[in-house]
Amino acid sequence: MNRCLLCTSGALEDVLDLRPTPPANALADTAADARRAHRFPLRLVRCTACTHVQLADLVDRDLLFRDYKYATGAAPGLVRHYAALAGMLTTRHRPTSVVEIGSNDGTLLRQFAAPGVRVLGVDPAVDLARTAEESGVPTHATHFDESVAEKILAEQGPAELVLANNVLAHVGDLSSVLRGIRRLLAPASHAVVEAAHLLPMAVTGTYEFIYHEHMSYFSLHALQQAAELHDLAVVDVEEIATQGGSIRCWLRPASAVRAIDVAPAVGELLAREREAGLLDGTLTRSFAARTQRVNTALYDVVEGLRARGKRLSGYGASARAVTLMTQAGIDDAIERIVDDNPRKQGFHIPGSGIPVLPPDALTRESTDYCVLFAWNFRDDITAGLTQYVESGGMFVVPFPHLTVE
Repeated sequence: MNRCLLCTSGALEDVLDLRPTPPANALADTAADARRAHRFPLRLVRCTACTHVQLADLVDRDLLFRDYKYATGAAPGLVRHYAALAGMLTTRHRPTSVVEIGSNDGTLLRQFAAPGVRVLGVDPAVDLARTAEESGVPTHATHFDESVAEKILAEQGPAELVLANNVLAHVGDLSSVLRGIRRLLAPASHAVVEAAHLLPMAVTGTYEFIYHEHMSYFSLHALQQAAELHDLAVVDVEEIATQGGSIRCWLRPASAVRAIDVAPAVGELLAREREAGLLDGTLTRSFAARTQRVNTALYDVVEGLRARGKRLSGYGASARAVTLMTQAGIDDAIERIVDDNPRKQGFHIPGSGIPVLPPDALTRESTDYCVLFAWNFRDDITAGLTQYVESGGMFVVPFPHLTVE
């Protein structure tokens, strides 16, 4: 792909060229099938015209999402995050109609379930959409775009609140999705968008969030420009801890926004991004060196433990695990990956063929060290592994700073 997803400019410069990987959530029935998985290029580029950062190669969206196995309801930390989010938005906006783009299994929309509140989810993962429907959350099993928005508008009118959590990064046609969001909003309505934030990722070298599902890597500058191109205005922003550092943005129809409506936090974060070098490209041009330091440190720790005869497992059969293992070259050292999500257990990690097992396999299989691929849920994970800890099990935590504990 030789055009910017945001402004369509062809002025793209290389940021990071990672080893090709298979679609990271394409879990396979057998180890042999997993190892045969087709690998696609994984290259990050930056648009010098608008500063947007994105993947250079687009993998078919249906291949990535139609049989999606990541269920938000299987992550206790994420469930709490969504409960807190729903509570805050209910207090702040008192919505009676909520539409969520990328609604997964309906975990967030169920938090809004109350008499008089109409909810609707949109998600292309057929099984997850069915699960949401069975739990009482009406869901359209499709990719959201402008035509889907028109259908929703005709069926039930504008939405008071449109939610898109970690969705815009997945979208190949940003313009159609943003036009769809704009069509669903009345003048006083809000869209609330969460996206992994490029600034902490680039500063720390936390590159594990780079995989084929994530087409875009947003700064507030880029997200603001994308919004403005489609008659939307960012009126508030909050920095949150999810995904190693994310931004939660409030958008409104631009034609209904006055300067006084824009919170000071927007200008403050824009200034910090500029000072850090996101606009002139100095920060992203040093990203590759940071990722190499991360890879080298993790490889040295893991191989050092293996050389001492220690047995290693991983926790979290996530897309991030595939990226991290492949780029750091540690997949041969990991005997198994455990995960709470029963939809993933019994399958094998694409590329490496590592089996995915329930968490009790850590003690059953005498693991000495467990690499926390799901490090952003560290407290929840370690609290649930008391038997492993009491038996002397240790953790390798890759981020935000590599530690062995």
